[in-house]
Amino acid sequence: MLKLVFYTQDRPLKVRLAFPEESFALSCQWENKLDFIVGESGDFMMTWTSLLPDLEAEYAEALVSLVAARYPISEHHQELKKKCPEIIFQNHSDEWVFFGGSFNPWHKGHQSCLNLMPEDKTCLIVPDRNPHKEIRPLDPVTTVLEISTKAKFGKRQFLVPTFLLDNKPNPTVNWVEKLKENFPGQKISLLIGFDSFSSIKSWTRSQDLLPKLHTLYVASRLEDDEDRHQALDEVHALNAGINVIFLGKHLFENLSSTEIRKKREV
Repeated sequence: MLKLVFYTQDRPLKVRLAFPEESFALSCQWENKLDFIVGESGDFMMTWTSLLPDLEAEYAEALVSLVAARYPISEHHQELKKKCPEIIFQNHSDEWVFFGGSFNPWHKGHQSCLNLMPEDKTCLIVPDRNPHKEIRPLDPVTTVLEISTKAKFGKRQFLVPTFLLDNKPNPTVNWVEKLKENFPGQKISLLIGFDSFSSIKSWTRSQDLLPKLHTLYVASRLEDDEDRHQALDEVHALNAGINVIFLGKHLFENLSSTEIRKKREV
């Protein structure tokens, strides 16, 4: 069993390998693969994603699973909270902004969306599969490494690998409903590109989803003012009360993960 020491506050999770002589009298276990404690900050700490390349595959995947369970969208969140509440995601913001997508691959357009977000907002980056496309198996460890080595996250931005472990369709409305059931007072918002915003009525049960959201933060995607007004009218027709904030334009609106993959395949 792999022994780890974590350090966690309202910041990215830090971890190190335990020293051979360290005693783990009051440790927690995860999936019968990880034995860990939450300790004080010290030497040899690194962001949890930086440790993944040095681990054997079974331990690396168990670490991804453990980190996934830290967040309230995980079905294993309560299990981990009972075992080791100190490691649970402890951000106390009254609004969580979720930035979902396949991010396959992560590119400068995705980064620009994050950069447009106000710095005081807590943003959870949630890699997932497109529920409208064929579900293909993903290696969660590889996906986490690909994103974490390219992305630059702010102080209140966190990579949440929860849905990478599920090989099934996962419409946004499903997990948002569960989240609101468990955290009824929490404001749940989404960060999306304008292309997603303009097609949100085609999302699974969009009429049920929108009333549960506080704000849609929308990054531009080559639209003009007329496009924006038309899309806004359609969204307000579904839910007149939802707050919509247009974040503005950026230099990489033309980038597309689909087009990047096509070029790689040529």
